[in-house]
Amino acid sequence: MPSRDAGMTSKITARIRGARGDSSTEIRRDFAWGFVAQAFSSATNFGLVLIAGRLLGPAGLGLVAIGLGSYQLLVGLQRAFVAQPIVAYSAPLPAAHRRELAEAGLTIVVFSGAAATIILVVAGIVVDGNVGRALLIVAPWVAVAALQEYWKAILFQERSGRAGAASDCVRLVVLCIAAAAAVNLDEDYAIVGAWGLAATAGLAVAVTALPLRPKAIRQSVELWWEHVSRLGLWLGAREVAYLTMTYATIVGLALIMGTRDLGGLRSAEALFSPWSLIAAALVLPALPALSRAAARSHHEATRLAVKISLGATGLGLAYFLVMVAIGPWLLTLLFGSEFSSYDDLVWPMGVTQVSYAATYSFNLLLPAEKRGAAFFAAGVVWAAATLACATGFALVWGVTGAAWGMAAGAAIGSVFVVWLSLRRPGHGPLQSAVSTGAARED
Repeated sequence: MPSRDAGMTSKITARIRGARGDSSTEIRRDFAWGFVAQAFSSATNFGLVLIAGRLLGPAGLGLVAIGLGSYQLLVGLQRAFVAQPIVAYSAPLPAAHRRELAEAGLTIVVFSGAAATIILVVAGIVVDGNVGRALLIVAPWVAVAALQEYWKAILFQERSGRAGAASDCVRLVVLCIAAAAAVNLDEDYAIVGAWGLAATAGLAVAVTALPLRPKAIRQSVELWWEHVSRLGLWLGAREVAYLTMTYATIVGLALIMGTRDLGGLRSAEALFSPWSLIAAALVLPALPALSRAAARSHHEATRLAVKISLGATGLGLAYFLVMVAIGPWLLTLLFGSEFSSYDDLVWPMGVTQVSYAATYSFNLLLPAEKRGAAFFAAGVVWAAATLACATGFALVWGVTGAAWGMAAGAAIGSVFVVWLSLRRPGHGPLQSAVSTGAARED
């Protein structure tokens, strides 16, 4: 009934606006667990890169990178269409509404992961050569790995960061155990399989910590469409454009430089600019925290974004300085003497990382404030700048030019993101879509 909807809307709106802000202790705790979780997660992914590089050489590492690029495409789409809009929408809401949307998202992630597996298998059979093999070896594991990432995001939304960190810790331990068999086999499918088994073990821990029951697919799609589709479609469109151009950058660089230099570039990026560590550590606690702050005021959310940015920039600079001192030596030690010619990439990769770290919280502020169109524009500008600069510089200066092109693209994207995020959004502290959707859930 309209009167009931209006009454429930008023109650939930008042509850969110009147709720206290997150305390400094709570925020620090959430971010601490976020960095712990991502330290384990990044160690797992870096372990895969390290094992592939040591056993298979630059060309083999390039092949594994192509396969993992397909997985990263799936996870990026899953985060954009499902996980991030659900967290941004439901983080300020009561627990019952959060759980209902989380279970709807779970169903969508399961079905989309199964579809992605089938697509990769078919594509791997159709495509000849190394690209087809790369798709086939990663296909069995993409669904479970994507599901573990989604479950971890929900754990952090529910302020169960310790369980999220435990999930990633188990992933790392299992990878170390499975890597022994992979080393003995010395095959690319065994190396990727060790990574996949690790993701399966991490998922088991997450399920134990927060049991969720999938809903019927029709009900799940209806809930998603009614409550988060507007934001989700913008975030999804942004991710499609961003990942398409990012993958085009990888393919373009492979065509310009060859798989050997691509493998060298990726090894330098993994060591000198492990942005995934800072980014994923930030997004898990930051998106729900920024969403709760944005539900109260733009000013409060912006202040929180500035604090997060300062901390991330400090970490990025500290890591950069360490890599300047020991990075070239460490690259050769970890990956082997074949990679010594790529040690001068420490400088452009460091600049790229600091650019990302300094502005990532402002990037998250856009979906937290339900500003989907602005988030889409930011992603397109960032990816287009990186594609144009990296491939253009590579044509002239080779692999070093590609690395500096990535740094230039990151700088252009950073400036644009900050400019967009500091503009005051066009709606009030609590988006009407949020309050209306919450009322319908009752």
